[in-house]
Amino acid sequence: MSDARPVHVIGARFGLGGRCAGTAEGPAAIRGAGLLARLGAAHDCGDVATGAVARMPGRDPGAALVAEFERAALELRAAVERSLAARALPCVLGGDHSLGAATQAAVGRAARAGGRPVPGIIWIDAHTDANTMESTPSGNLHGMMLAALHGLDVPPFRRVVEGGLRDPRRTVYLGARDIDPEEREIVKRLGCRVIPPEEIERRGAAEVAREALAIAGGDDGGVSVSFDLDSLDPSVAPGVDCHVEGGLSWERAAAILSVIGAAPGVVAVEIVEVNPTADRESRTARLAVEAAALLCGR
Repeated sequence: MSDARPVHVIGARFGLGGRCAGTAEGPAAIRGAGLLARLGAAHDCGDVATGAVARMPGRDPGAALVAEFERAALELRAAVERSLAARALPCVLGGDHSLGAATQAAVGRAARAGGRPVPGIIWIDAHTDANTMESTPSGNLHGMMLAALHGLDVPPFRRVVEGGLRDPRRTVYLGARDIDPEEREIVKRLGCRVIPPEEIERRGAAEVAREALAIAGGDDGGVSVSFDLDSLDPSVAPGVDCHVEGGLSWERAAAILSVIGAAPGVVAVEIVEVNPTADRESRTARLAVEAAALLCGR
């Protein structure tokens, strides 16, 4: 990505999608770890935030929580669309990963509005986030948004993804290793490419990153990128909600992000699931800063 392209930093203080509201403080932690100085000439567009809503027990998150999530997600979608219309690179800071429905739908909507091909997705995460309300064992919204973006009916996301659906055959998962059984079947049926950590280790980060760009970029080269800090091993990034052993080392992740961030077709990036209440000495927040810088080509 050219350094001449402006970067718009958009905070997404989302804390309703998982089980820990601490992720809502992720954007502040990332900024506090030196993000703006690291990015250089970036414009801070401020934050979009979810309010405090009690979650219902069990798998159903409850109508009040879903309504508040939808309100904030539509606001975030509009913010990302404004950034794209200004020909900037939106860099969305999270916050729990349910915010991805808004960011990724905005990319799809903007491409269609401009008569351009809809970019593919590179999703760097311990999870595939492709559950539906029927398959989810937890009811967590941050585990369902890609099912909705890929055209499956997930009621809490219906309005958010409207007009912004993405092609699952152009979605590549990097680092996924914690996939629910029914979710695995969904991902397989949709035709997404899943590259787990052991394959990355065997083949090398650069080769895998190039494959991801080739699949997600298609003929036009356009991609949006979502980086969840739980893609890293918990020993590296303790400040996340969902700790899953066997994750990427920072060296592997940085190599992947460097290759992707140098690609000219990157149209939007997300850095998500930083939970400062679980972090140690801001280690995870500092890695989030470096991830953002690499994906923004800095």
